[in-house]
Parts: sequence; structure tokens; C-alpha cells
Amino acid sequence: MRDKDTKLSTFNQLFKPIFQKSFQEILKRLGVDKYVKKLFVHKLVTLMAFAQLEQLSSLREISNSLNTEGLRKSIMLDDISFSQISRRLADLPTEALQLLFKGLSLEIAKEIGVNALNKELGRICLIDSSTISLCLSQYNWAIFRSTKSGIKVHLRLRFFESGVLPEHVVITPAKPADKTQMELWLSVKKVH
Repeated sequence: MRDKDTKLSTFNQLFKPIFQKSFQEILKRLGVDKYVKKLFVHKLVTLMAFAQLEQLSSLREISNSLNTEGLRKSIMLDDISFSQISRRLADLPTEALQLLFKGLSLEIAKEIGVNALNKELGRICLIDSSTISLCLSQYNWAIFRSTKSGIKVHLRLRFFESGVLPEHVVITPAKPADKTQMELWLSVKKVH
């Protein structure tokens, strides 16, 4: 809900805990927003989350969604072309998003209580991956077919009685088979 004395929308309030000082420090250390004039990481992540919630299927649809005045105000972004979004996504190091994910996972674990998690079901985990197709000409480092590039998002979920906790994420090129990633997962330390 909006208070008449504040400009923050509910959407921005939802993302406020995500973009804490610690994440801002990580972005500064990685220099990901150093020469950016418009589409800063926090705006990009917010825009991509909106696109996911609205099930927008292309960068053009995401760009056109900014024709909605409420979204423009909540993200504080007047307009952005689909090509600008594409370039920003291509330039954004996956390390920044992995660190954001890890930080949020640790916050959730603190909130729920790690000891409570371990008592309930111990270390039952599910490892799954999703392939995300990318444009071949823009992402030639991630070629996995003769006509397509892509990445795999490998996610480990920990199960316990009252829910599921996303515990770790690894982003790789899409070509290697999932079973080749198992050694990597076995070596990754669990949240304690």
C-alpha cells in the first residue's frame, strides 16, 4: 500500500530488503554499475522480476511494459529499449546475481533458523537445472546448438517440514550434461 507521504510503491517496498547495503557494496566492488547511466542493476533485477511475474516472453515486451505509468514510477525508469536491456544482460556478470542469491538465502536461513532446519529433516536436497535460451550472435561464449546459445541455472533446494529453501545456485553454459555438474555440487559446502 502507498502512503500519501511516500513515493515508494508496493513493488519497490517488496524489493527494498533485497537491495541492502551489503548487496550495494558487492555491486560497487564488482564495478557492474560503474559506467551505467540508466539501467542500474537494481532497476534491471526489478524489471526482470516484473517480467517474470507478468510472464512477458521477450525483451521487446519488457521494454513496452514501461508504457505503463505505474511501472515507470515504481522502477524510476522512463523508458528503455529492448536492445539496451539485451546489452545490459550480456554485460552483467553472473557472479553479481549469484552473490545476491547467496545473500538472500543466508537471510532466509537466519530468519527461519538453521538449527530448526537441520532438526526437521536434516540435509534433504533436490538439485535441478533449467535451460535458458539466448541469442547466438550475442552470447557466442554459451553456444550449445548450431543455431542457439544458452545457459543452465542449476539450483539446489533444501526441503524441510514447513517449506523449501533455495540454498545454492550455479550458472553454467548449457552444453555440458547435468551429470557432469554433480562433482561440483558435491564439493559445494552446505549452509551451516
